[in-house]
Amino acid sequence: MISRRLILTGLLGLVAEHPGGAWAFAGSGEDAFADIPIERHERSMRQAIAAARLNPSAPFGAVIARLSDGEILAEGVNSSGRNPILHGEIAAMNNYVRRHGNREWQTTILYTTAEPCPMCMSAIVWAGIGGVVFGTSIEGLKRAGFDQIDIASAAVAGASRFWHGQVRGGVLASETDKLFMERTR
Repeated sequence: MISRRLILTGLLGLVAEHPGGAWAFAGSGEDAFADIPIERHERSMRQAIAAARLNPSAPFGAVIARLSDGEILAEGVNSSGRNPILHGEIAAMNNYVRRHGNREWQTTILYTTAEPCPMCMSAIVWAGIGGVVFGTSIEGLKRAGFDQIDIASAAVAGASRFWHGQVRGGVLASETDKLFMERTR
């Protein structure tokens, strides 16, 4: 049975400010994310935004960073015009495997310009990535005119008993929202 704490953490996406200017995901007092300053999350999100600009009509960009020091290990951009499953997150994961092998996922964070769809969030869970940080929410994507499967990434994460990662949304959302609202059509 899924704990009430996990459901509240995942479905509500609550975030608490941590002493010293770092951010912790709600309910995550003992996890490694608690020590990551918001500035590092923003720096990595800006890398995802840079990747997203490579596809101005579908600016879904993602990077995978090392949890311990924030080094960018892989990046990806939406290429679903070539292959329907090549969302930014999947492209970044494929890039990671090419460069680093299918290992040490739990020591990484995936940053993405938009909340992962259920397919991408499921891939993140199955890989065991340590966490995901996104900018624009699914609701924001819908407001920008993107069709979406209306299942929050936190709901997908909360349905897994074995994934212990964290989900954080809204990082640089004003910048990522602008990407989606002003995309080329």
